[in-house]
Amino acid sequence: MAENPNDREPVVGTGVKAPPDLDLARIRRLIDELDAEVANAPGDAAGVQDLKDEITTLRAVLDAPKPKSGWIAEGLHSIGVQLEQSAKSVRGEVLREGAFVAEIARILGL
Repeated sequence: MAENPNDREPVVGTGVKAPPDLDLARIRRLIDELDAEVANAPGDAAGVQDLKDEITTLRAVLDAPKPKSGWIAEGLHSIGVQLEQSAKSVRGEVLREGAFVAEIARILGL
C-alpha cells in the first residue's frame, strides 16, 4: 500500500513531515560521519559551533528511551539548513556537505 504523505507527523516549524519509518541506525551513522568531519573544521568558522550543537541535540533525541520521529526529522532538517548556511565558511573542511544534505533529504523523503 502506498504511503499517504498526509499521514506523516508534522515537523514543528519546518513544513516538513517525518516519514513514519525513520531508520534510526542510518541516521546515527550519518550523524557519526558528519560529526567526524565537523570535528576537523576550525572552531571559529561561521556556523561550525551551531552545527556541532545541532549534532549534539540530535544525538540526545536519538538516545531518548522513546525517540520521537518528528523531533528527529526536525533535528535532521536543522542540520541540513545549518550545513547549507555554513558551507561557504567550512568549504574544504567539511568536504562532503552536499552529500550530507542529500542524505538528509533522502531520509526525510524530500
